[in-house]
Parts: sequence; structure tokens; C-alpha cells
Amino acid sequence: MPADIHTQYGIAALMLFVALALGFLTLRAGRWLGPPARPSADNPPPEHGGRTGHKTWVQFRLRYAVLALLFVAFDMEMVFMFPWAVVFKRVGFIAFGDMFVFIAILAAAIIFAWKEGAFDWED
Repeated sequence: MPADIHTQYGIAALMLFVALALGFLTLRAGRWLGPPARPSADNPPPEHGGRTGHKTWVQFRLRYAVLALLFVAFDMEMVFMFPWAVVFKRVGFIAFGDMFVFIAILAAAIIFAWKEGAFDWED
């Protein structure tokens, strides 16, 4: 039995070696067969098409991230409410209590976001 285990580990090690060798050979073949690399001055970043000569620090409004989180919260609300509606009659008052707590937490989140000004678009 132990010889069989050693054979299996040997095969696994051989397969790992072959996979690493194939990966290395693929990378080398790309270097040999591909076009030569351009100098960095001729190779601008692809996001906007060219290098800038000034500082590119851009501040963005965090309000969009807050709205995205609110959207995800309400999306998860629907994921929870649809199955709840299906089993409501079978489970009974416990299901009603669970949904009441869930809606109370969501209402608290809406009130907090409203007080923080997440829904105000003028500024």
C-alpha cells in the first residue's frame, strides 16, 4: 500500500512539473515569436490615449458610492422578501416578526442616509 501512495505523489509531482514547464515555455514562445516591445515613451497608457503633462489627481464624490451601497441593500431586500412571501402562510407569526425586524433595519438605514444627505443632488 505505501508504494502505491508514493507512486500517486510521484505522478502528481510530475504533472505539476509538466504544467509549470508548459507555462514557462508558453511565456518564452510569446517573447520569441511576438513583436518587440516599444519604448515607454512611445507606449502611452491605454485608458485615455496619452500621457499628461500635469498632475492628474482627481477627487470624486463619495455620494455615488453611498448610493451604490443603498442600491445593493435594497436589492438584497428583494432577494429576502420574495422567498419570505412564498413561505409566509406556512411559517406564520415568526416570519412576520423576522420581516418586521428586517424592514426596521432597512428603515433605519434610509433615515440615516437621508440625514447624511445621500439623497441631495445639489452641491
